Amino acid sequence: MELIFYQDQYNTEIDAEVIKVEGNKILLDKTIFIPQTNTEPGDFGKIDDVKIAGSQKQGDDVWHIIPQNNPFEVGDKVKLKLDWKYRLNAMKLHSALHLLAGVFDSKFQQRAIAGVVKSKNAYLVFKNEIQEQVIQQAIEQANTDIKLGAEIKTYWDEKKKGFRWCAVKDYPPIPCGGLHVKNIKEIQGVKITKTELDGDNQKIFVELE
Repeated sequence: MELIFYQDQYNTEIDAEVIKVEGNKILLDKTIFIPQTNTEPGDFGKIDDVKIAGSQKQGDDVWHIIPQNNPFEVGDKVKLKLDWKYRLNAMKLHSALHLLAGVFDSKFQQRAIAGVVKSKNAYLVFKNEIQEQVIQQAIEQANTDIKLGAEIKTYWDEKKKGFRWCAVKDYPPIPCGGLHVKNIKEIQGVKITKTELDGDNQKIFVELE
């Protein structure tokens, strides 16, 4: 299966062919829809005129979920159209997390242990509480970086199959299977909305400005 979203995250429309059908799920020979995970909201859009209810990764395949009666059959030639506004928002939030995690790690020796992107916000998780002053300094640095701009680079690990890295500026690269904007300038701006303690861990929530 060809994962177009890794080749070009800005591609919003392609033609594909249905190669398998299982109940309300279909498998295509290629896709622009990145699947939903525990940390990513996944994509939405249409296959022909049918809105998908999301997609799921199974092994190396991405299955697309049809919400009601499945009209597709093996061999059907179909057109995929991405909900671009939703995708772009998710890419900006994801990119903002990488940038902010890099700032915390490089400037303040605070390494995030997880990052989660939702439909309207995103958050980083740290294994200890971080001082408010440090959080404010980190967000200020991130927004300074955004104004100046910098390319976001992704690359596959040479030794570990299927292992992908994301690097922003000279900050430490982070393992990642998600999608990002090409340049952090596209984020435009990010703000802290709240912080939350979860046991010993701290969550720092962000939204786009």
